[in-house]
Amino acid sequence: MRMIKKPNRQPEIQQTGWKKRPSEIRGFQRTLYMNTENGDYVRVDYNIRDKKIRLYVEVAEEGGNPYYSVITNGKVTAEKSVSTGRSFGFEDKFSSRADVFRTLPQRDAFRLIGNNYGISYSKKSKRPKTKKEELREQTKKRYFKKEDLAQVDEEGGTGSSRFGINIIDVIDFSIGVIASGAVFYYFQYSYVAMGAVSAFFGIIVGLFDMFIRGRGPVFFKVLFFVLSGIAFYMYGYFL
Repeated sequence: MRMIKKPNRQPEIQQTGWKKRPSEIRGFQRTLYMNTENGDYVRVDYNIRDKKIRLYVEVAEEGGNPYYSVITNGKVTAEKSVSTGRSFGFEDKFSSRADVFRTLPQRDAFRLIGNNYGISYSKKSKRPKTKKEELREQTKKRYFKKEDLAQVDEEGGTGSSRFGINIIDVIDFSIGVIASGAVFYYFQYSYVAMGAVSAFFGIIVGLFDMFIRGRGPVFFKVLFFVLSGIAFYMYGYFL
């Protein structure tokens, strides 16, 4: 009988990037964990309500030796080697991986670390951006390329007028007016429909300014569409 040789299994490629799940450790709410590029396994368990966080590292160059540290109210309350049982004296295991811990996507959890192990960052040294934040920055830059064509005004601005309105705002006004007018005609001269669309557009464009464009909303623009929308809606409703 001929024996069939089973192919050798290739080792799984370790992927980087934080993953999230509920924590199974008593006293903690959530867990963030990842495999680093050099093979370390890093895990963080935290409880925001109790201001407590647990840092855990399996060091690849030591054959996966595990270490953990518990920080409560900003102070290290426990530090231990799981394999030897020895307590404290393992600060370098966490401080040498400060750059990894700085990439924690949960900001509230990150603040629980406090000033320990050199992980915290000052305003001058920014925390490395997550993939989501980098994508958001790229979207902003792509959107604002149009402003490069705007002329610099007398006050040294970037295409903004004295009323704080620039080309992007003019485009927003045009879109809002056209959309409201189109709805008005589509619904057979309905002031109610036009008012609802205008008010909704004003709110959306304000949120778009804050969260997508990363700037404060132009209140004149927002109020124009919201107040106009309310006025048209009330006029159509009671007409």
